[in-house]
Amino acid sequence: MVVLWPVVEYFWDAKGFRKYPVQNFLSGFTGLGYNWEIGREHSVVRTRRLHELHQKKGDVIRVAPNWLSFSSAAAVKDIYGHKSPLFKNEVYIALQENGRHLGNIISKSYHSERRQLVASYYAPKNIESWEPKITALATTLVTNMDRLCTSPLHLGQVPARRDLLFDGNRWGLMFAMESASRIGLSANLGFIERSSDAFEIDKPDGSKQTISPIDSLRGYYGAAATLIWDGRLYPMLKVLSGVMSPHYAKAWVHGDNWRGFLNKLVNERIARYDSGEYLNDLFQPMLEDRKTGDQPDIPTRDKVAEMDQMFNGATDGTGGSLVNTLYYLVKHPDAMKRVRAELDEALGSDVVAAPWSKVKSLPYLKACIDEAQRLAPAVAGDLPRKTPPGSTYMVAGVTVPGNTDCSISAYTAQRDPDIFPDPEAFKPERWLIKGEDNLKRMLDVYLVFTMGARMCMGRSVTILVQSVYLATLLHRYEFALASPDWEVQRTERFNLWAGEMPLKIWRREF
Repeated sequence: MVVLWPVVEYFWDAKGFRKYPVQNFLSGFTGLGYNWEIGREHSVVRTRRLHELHQKKGDVIRVAPNWLSFSSAAAVKDIYGHKSPLFKNEVYIALQENGRHLGNIISKSYHSERRQLVASYYAPKNIESWEPKITALATTLVTNMDRLCTSPLHLGQVPARRDLLFDGNRWGLMFAMESASRIGLSANLGFIERSSDAFEIDKPDGSKQTISPIDSLRGYYGAAATLIWDGRLYPMLKVLSGVMSPHYAKAWVHGDNWRGFLNKLVNERIARYDSGEYLNDLFQPMLEDRKTGDQPDIPTRDKVAEMDQMFNGATDGTGGSLVNTLYYLVKHPDAMKRVRAELDEALGSDVVAAPWSKVKSLPYLKACIDEAQRLAPAVAGDLPRKTPPGSTYMVAGVTVPGNTDCSISAYTAQRDPDIFPDPEAFKPERWLIKGEDNLKRMLDVYLVFTMGARMCMGRSVTILVQSVYLATLLHRYEFALASPDWEVQRTERFNLWAGEMPLKIWRREF
């Protein structure tokens, strides 16, 4: 009966969803079809496949029995906007297995309470206190990049393999994670200084182990993303997969190691507070209410979970944007030439690490970052939201029954040709066109930081890190890929990841 019931529900079709095309043959019967789409090996990432399916089959695709994916940009406001009554679904409950944080809390009232507690610490006014930490990190980065520099590459030449010493992917991710640690926990991980993300954790048995936090983070969440989309079955699938599959068994060990990394940093930060040290970082409001001086009622498990979310967003979100912006600029010499002209005018020839005060208002640099994030958003896929029970709701002109999961991917919304002409092209200048509400129309569907009450709180941190890192590298160095037609390889799980990006690097001549 358990096996037959999904078939009965499909043909019963109480909500009338059989009229919609499905993502795959399982989509109408079980959420496992979505798991399969995330986990299966394919030359095209899942969100791209869904985007192309929308182009062929229409604006609404059924991706699970009770889940509709939309492609019209009008769906963005209806699903994620400030006035939308939709709420997070059961997947987010499954994501609470290691604690509740701002990204997985379902209750709107509790989310608002937690958000208000920490909001002032994330505000743009804090950039002045964050900047010295990021500028110091960029200065250390330059020291290491100078060591990786090779002789200049002449026009028309292809780099020798031995000269591809700078992995633009790994360095971007390390810089982002280290930045989050310094701003969020006042902790120096030493990644940039050592040119490695090796980190020693304490095992439950008292032994020590050196891990790669980046690999542990992605190893664990990459595997979880292939199982979690049927929230009811996820706990069972996780246990069975660990027993039956060496791949998943290794992934769950990655999860243990990732939590070992988080626990060590959080415990050290709490110990500093207990010893009387006040630190103006993002963790402070979870230790002491700025207004009352009282200790907030947040369990340690949730404090660790908030740092989990912070590092997740920093590594895949901020780090991914550093990698992708550099990649697109190297691939588009005209855009690189223009952004360098802007940087040269702002910084001169003697600046080592680009100061925030000189790069925060550079329009073309910002346009390049925005365009890279438009084409390759970190959270490219679907963020499901559930319609309120008991009544229908309109999404992009479609009447949706109550208690239905709905989503539109950032990848698709940010490729709407009516809003982004020539949507597959890297055109930073589109963000500088004035008049006819062009910018407003683009920002209305720009989901890089999501929107509404759930908008990413780390936006100001991200913009600071992006501006300083990219301005420093683009102003000081030249880059070359292995060949002009070299393309970055991407993997998608929860987020869209770029693969290795080997580059030749050398000093610019002023």
